[in-house]
Amino acid sequence: MDDGKLNRWLTHILGIHFDTHQGSPYWLERASELGIQPLGDIHSVADLVLFGPMDEGALANRPIEDFVPQRYWADRSGWVIGETSGTTGNPKTTVYLEDEFYQSFVRPFEIVAAHRKFPVGENWLWIGPTGPHIIGKAARACAKALRSPDPFSVDFDPRWVKKFAPASIGFRRYLDHVIHQAMRIINTQNIRVLFSTPKVLIQLKDAMSPEARGAILGVHFGGMELERDLFRTIADAFPNAVLISGYGNTLFGMCPEFTGSPDLPLDYYPIGPRLIFQAVPLDNEMSPREKLNHPCAVGECGQLVFSRLDESFLLVNYFERDQGELIAPPEIQRACDCVGLGIRNPRPLRGEGNNAHVATGLY
Repeated sequence: MDDGKLNRWLTHILGIHFDTHQGSPYWLERASELGIQPLGDIHSVADLVLFGPMDEGALANRPIEDFVPQRYWADRSGWVIGETSGTTGNPKTTVYLEDEFYQSFVRPFEIVAAHRKFPVGENWLWIGPTGPHIIGKAARACAKALRSPDPFSVDFDPRWVKKFAPASIGFRRYLDHVIHQAMRIINTQNIRVLFSTPKVLIQLKDAMSPEARGAILGVHFGGMELERDLFRTIADAFPNAVLISGYGNTLFGMCPEFTGSPDLPLDYYPIGPRLIFQAVPLDNEMSPREKLNHPCAVGECGQLVFSRLDESFLLVNYFERDQGELIAPPEIQRACDCVGLGIRNPRPLRGEGNNAHVATGLY
């Protein structure tokens, strides 16, 4: 891990968000409440513990401008806005500047796509939410980055489908509706790349002919946990496809997986210094602040916590609803600007009752 690069970037970001005159109202207020001087007290990533856990409710209930440094308020035409799906309550909203959106969602995909020789210039089919979730915007940008046209798409509303029990008639009819639309496109267009969640792709492959599956040259999946058995089933179903998996969300972006093999651990790495992961104990008796003060060592399984260090938006010690192990990037990932710790085999926290996307099995 390149601590020097991470800490230099951290200092740069803190200087923007805690600028007395042009900083972020929320973070200036938060520092005052905590009685800390971020520009003097925080010198390294380890010092971020001083902020304590991120207040998720503030993201859901406060105006988005409270989190964006005032220097960016005059021209908002370049703001890229996204919302979470609302799995754990009211949706949370975030902002990216256009270049940050590229660095967060597109550049990681471009890097691994070049490494894996993902098909270029082919027609994509995107099956997933188009808005307000940011992943639909990312799907379009990733396709265009590989010189493909704007993707064919089938809209999927996770907020609506989560209202159905997985075995209900309503759930089944909604999924049938999505698959029917996708098959119309596959049967009439020269689709060579599929992008959706593993569970949707499993449903889709059963509706496709062997010839149609053999014509798929690339599969990009994300949006939910990638289980090993699902990965292997998808690899077998699309034998000619390059498979790329991403771990991420609306709030921090995407981390790519480099191998595309269901027989190896699923290791995801953030690109650049803007995203920091740590893991904290899986101990329900400990408070979030106590957990932050007792972080897991590299290789230990724990609840994932991230900090996003962007000029437009700062998130510190945000507790994910996933668990996994932290891993140091090997040489090939370091060469691709992976400067921080990666994540091995991220999966939902078990027994917490806080992962609605697992209940639906789709998003």
